[in-house]
Amino acid sequence: MEKYYYQVYLDVALRNEEHMFGSINISHIPYKKLEELFLDQVVAERFLFDDAMTYQISKKLYKKNKKFFDEEIFFRFDFDLFEYSVSLTGDLMSKYQPDYYSELPPLFKSDK
Repeated sequence: MEKYYYQVYLDVALRNEEHMFGSINISHIPYKKLEELFLDQVVAERFLFDDAMTYQISKKLYKKNKKFFDEEIFFRFDFDLFEYSVSLTGDLMSKYQPDYYSELPPLFKSDK
């Protein structure tokens, strides 16, 4: 059975636009906290993000959890300009290309 690599993203879109402005990886936030934040948006899912669901961060939700969002997501929320949703992606481990370095860059060669 193939294994998957999952990541949670904060998707940022310009208000009233259909195209994404950008995404921020927020996979460091535990599923339990995401469930707590978005439980009132759950309709018939069996688990968080079931059936490719996304969840919205409204201005009201942000204000209610402002301290948490400001500490955990290094982004300045602007509800006049952007709309925010949270989504889950899954990639096959065998096809996943690491998006990090495991060592520091090499020293420069010195001609002196």
